Formats: sequence, C-alpha cells, structure tokens
Amino acid sequence: MVKDFNKEYKKKGGMIMLNEMRALKQTQDTIANHFGVTKERVRQWLLEFFGKEYDPRYDRRNAIIESMVDFSEHRTAEEFHEAFKNSEYYEMALKNTTYDAE
Repeated sequence: MVKDFNKEYKKKGGMIMLNEMRALKQTQDTIANHFGVTKERVRQWLLEFFGKEYDPRYDRRNAIIESMVDFSEHRTAEEFHEAFKNSEYYEMALKNTTYDAE
C-alpha cells in the first residue's frame, strides 16, 4: 500500500508529506486539498497507515496550553493575564501555572 501511495502521490511528497502534515497537526481538509482528494479519503489513509482515527484538535489545544504555561514560568501573573485573558484556554492554562489562586 505504501509503495502504491508513494507512486501515485510522488509529486505531492508521498508518505513523507502525509506523515509531516500529520505530525504538524494539519486538518484533514488541509491534507485533502494538498493531495487533491476528499477529506473522507484522508480519514481512510490515516486510519489505514497509522492505525487510529485522526483528530488533531485536542493535540493542538494541548500544545497551546503548554505554550501558555511555558510563558507563565517566565512572566508575572499580571503579564499572563494580559497576554491570554481572551483565550478560550485561559482557565485551563491557569490551572497548570504556579500562580496563586486569584
């Protein structure tokens, strides 16, 4: 299957590009547009090649929260609040900081 995939999508980067896009947590729509296929086909590929459903939203959310917590390690609570008060992840990230409860 990999050999056929690489042959058919060589000009699009083949398996290397599919894996990179997956690792970079690209949406299925973005991957589909890159390869010129449907989102459903991408879903099938990812399940077949990697053995599980693909939904990068949770991983992206966790990466954003982790980045916010990293910021908190070098900035004051006030700066954290100013930087992220409008983020939908503010409360989740705040729980993972060393700031005193506000």
